[in-house]
Amino acid sequence: MIEIDPLMGLRMINDGSVSLLSTRREGKTNVSTVSWQMPLSQDPPMLGISLTPSCLSNELLRESGEFVLSIPDASLIAETHYCGTHRGDSEDKVRSMQFRTMRARKVIPLLVTNCIGHLECAVRDVYPFGDRLFYASRVVAALVEEDYFDNGWNENAQTLHHLGGDRYKTGGGILDAKKWPLPQQMPNLPPLF
Repeated sequence: MIEIDPLMGLRMINDGSVSLLSTRREGKTNVSTVSWQMPLSQDPPMLGISLTPSCLSNELLRESGEFVLSIPDASLIAETHYCGTHRGDSEDKVRSMQFRTMRARKVIPLLVTNCIGHLECAVRDVYPFGDRLFYASRVVAALVEEDYFDNGWNENAQTLHHLGGDRYKTGGGILDAKKWPLPQQMPNLPPLF
């Protein structure tokens, strides 16, 4: 695992993949699945996540102000789905899912090292939106398994994408837009404006 620039780390969520959210307070760690996350800013590098107010992760996050987004690959589909459909109040999901963890570089929550990438984040603002809370957060550190990342996910990375319910898909092949020709410009057309 290598550390990369937090701005480059935002590319880990550009594809809309599912993340595992790790929160921690006073030795209590919870891991839940997050499908609604997005980059917000490049300078400083920031992202946003949307959470249900009643979940344990929300409680721990509001108290600690820090979290880790870990990016699972397809090998963790069962664990990822379980963490998104079961509450952490009554069980230790880290133990029951047999996740391997390690200390983060700059925040208190743990990294789920079974995953292929990690974004360590500090909350800047929280906004209520409908039935959700939206956390605008600064990325303070980013780590990635280098076999899966070349300035973005490469062909080895089979990130998960939640389609709703029990259905997920993995990323397909990677297309390089510069290798695709543009349509020929039509000659002698009048300008549109």
